[in-house]
Amino acid sequence: MPGQTRPQILSAGWRGEAKARACIIGLGLIGGSWAGALHLEGWEVEAVDRDESSLNGALEKGWISKGLTEIPEFLDYDLVVVALPLPHLVDSLTRFGNRIRDGAILTDVGSLKTDICARAGNFKDKGAFFVGGHPMTGSEKSGFAVADPRLFQGFPYVLTPLPDCPGTVVEALSRLLERLGAKVILREPAEHDAEVALVSHIPHLLAVALALAANDLGDSASSALQLAGRSFREITRIADSSPEMWREILTKNAPAVLQGLELWQEKLTQLSDYVRQGDGDGIAEAFRQAHDVRRSMEKLNSI
Repeated sequence: MPGQTRPQILSAGWRGEAKARACIIGLGLIGGSWAGALHLEGWEVEAVDRDESSLNGALEKGWISKGLTEIPEFLDYDLVVVALPLPHLVDSLTRFGNRIRDGAILTDVGSLKTDICARAGNFKDKGAFFVGGHPMTGSEKSGFAVADPRLFQGFPYVLTPLPDCPGTVVEALSRLLERLGAKVILREPAEHDAEVALVSHIPHLLAVALALAANDLGDSASSALQLAGRSFREITRIADSSPEMWREILTKNAPAVLQGLELWQEKLTQLSDYVRQGDGDGIAEAFRQAHDVRRSMEKLNSI
């Protein structure tokens, strides 16, 4: 990290003894945002992507100094961010063990951590360090065109370090993320997967279900969608996300998602009973409790 002294186990860029260098593998929304954010922090950034238009876009913005269409044989960087789609991300980690310089940090941005962190165990006897990562922000849009250096500002960023990862390594990456505006939260991989099922994965399912239900109500001449206002559009916005990505996430994290859906169904049944019984006090109390949950969430996520 530029300008800060770090322990000798970390590479020169982290110790402030040389210009910090990073490689972003995958220049989509998240990878592109990483590139832009690191550039603004003074890092020298290179990127790998088979889509030359993404590389050219990053070069034009000045976010990267070099674009590659293939991963180099040796990754001579202080930080390597693997921002590939989930299936390719998991498979790629097994190939990096002997290709990264000593003292470097490797991290990913995958939305599921158990399999990823298990695969990353091959770094145990290497000179580089793996720290799993998941930014709790994004967009229903994808690709470099929507990348934003400010994407992480004000949002949680989960890190899932391996048990034997030195605390100084986690601290170095955490401080960098905080400089990028994120709020760092540490979790065990399985704990992360269970929690994101409820706060990230299930909301996407609910948005899909609501969109399909509204579409089934009425006919083409009298569609409920004709009346869709701000609340419906905001709630269903995330249903416009990548079908391929969500097929992978929801099938891989099915047990946690199903458990979360059971909890949600309990609450929905309770609310249905209030409406069916005309229990206005019960409805109002549920809204009051939800208001308290929202306020608690905002307090927890304040930076």
